[in-house]
Amino acid sequence: MKSLRVVVVVLVITAMLTVGVVTLSAETASHGQADADEFEPSYASQPTQPTQSVQTVEGGDGGVINTLAVPTDDIERSDLRRQHADLGPAAGFDAGVTTDRLVTHAIVAELDAAANDDERLDRIDSELSELETEVIDLEDDQQETIREFSDGTLEPRELVESLATIHLKAATYRERMNTLEAYADEIDDDALSDGRLQRIEYDLRMLESPVRGHAVEVLRGEQPANRIMIETGNDEIALAAIDDDGTYIREVNRQGLRGSGTATLTPDQPEEITEQQYPVLWERSTSWSSDGTGSVFMMSVNYPGGELRTFIDGVSEQTFIEHKRVPLAGINTGETTTKVQDGLNVTVDQTYAGGPFRVTVTDADTGEPVAATVTVAQDNQESQSVGTADEDGVVWAVSPREPFTITILGEETAAAFVDIDPPSPESATATE
Repeated sequence: MKSLRVVVVVLVITAMLTVGVVTLSAETASHGQADADEFEPSYASQPTQPTQSVQTVEGGDGGVINTLAVPTDDIERSDLRRQHADLGPAAGFDAGVTTDRLVTHAIVAELDAAANDDERLDRIDSELSELETEVIDLEDDQQETIREFSDGTLEPRELVESLATIHLKAATYRERMNTLEAYADEIDDDALSDGRLQRIEYDLRMLESPVRGHAVEVLRGEQPANRIMIETGNDEIALAAIDDDGTYIREVNRQGLRGSGTATLTPDQPEEITEQQYPVLWERSTSWSSDGTGSVFMMSVNYPGGELRTFIDGVSEQTFIEHKRVPLAGINTGETTTKVQDGLNVTVDQTYAGGPFRVTVTDADTGEPVAATVTVAQDNQESQSVGTADEDGVVWAVSPREPFTITILGEETAAAFVDIDPPSPESATATE
């Protein structure tokens, strides 16, 4: 198969925050790290907040980066909580990858031992058929995982572990496919159908994503604990997080947008669709590529520090999968909320529920940045820490689905409280 031309979700690792339809119990600190839900500010029992305060809200400029989203009315369960390193799943990941690669090595040995090219090609065809069956099994596992999370029988951590496992299996299966393709090409460049290989590759890439790869690194302890947002409904899922290098990562999978029947999408349409749906990222693009099988087209858009990859259905002509990496420095924010309270000047710049928001804290008198601790709480529950402001007084975090209160703890006893009602993701969905 010819290589693709180059072009193009929340687990967050700072503090656990439960969001949405179901309230879930906090994880214990058995991993040897201080759990964010143990944090309780000393003033938490005070019945009132400081009285000298002013909060204002200004509308956005319409420049928020567009996103695919599970419709609000379809959301059955959402969650935003901290994930830790866990040697159990991590060991399982490594064992699974090793096993799959050993299978590939065994296949290679059998191909090398084959009596002739015809026998090799028969074996390659058989292995590709087996691989197609394995892909279907992974897709079924994914849908079952989403359904079990939606109906409350699967905990957030279990969902993350399951999706991380699927991500790794898909990656090793692509390695196997590439190996089989290389053997076939040595015999005859036209021995295998490019369309068949492309379908397998696309099906596997749909099961991988930046958020799932990030989850693997967190569970292995290769990145610090983080929060990941999860939203499911109608057998669809959205995941999002901010990784350790300051990049917002997002995955949305909406298989329900796919159609049945004859594909009508032409090769030149994916570019037009992507430009309309993601105008901000398209304007930033340095390179892009489009390729497809007719039934599915994959668009890859590269821009400074990030990538957008989408899958467009050839029948419905709709984008049904989005994988996105956007540097926080390149995030366009919308609605701004400002609060001056207790000597602190706090600005909160939002995108949408499930998207990144920025908190900036300065001294109300001097304008100097304040190294404040920022926490988030919902439904009168205990605040959960999301970070400490950097040298510019800035903290980034992923927005919960429902209204929440941000608490800013400054020097000594200074504290400010900002109430936020995040815009729905639909406010930043595709434009016409």
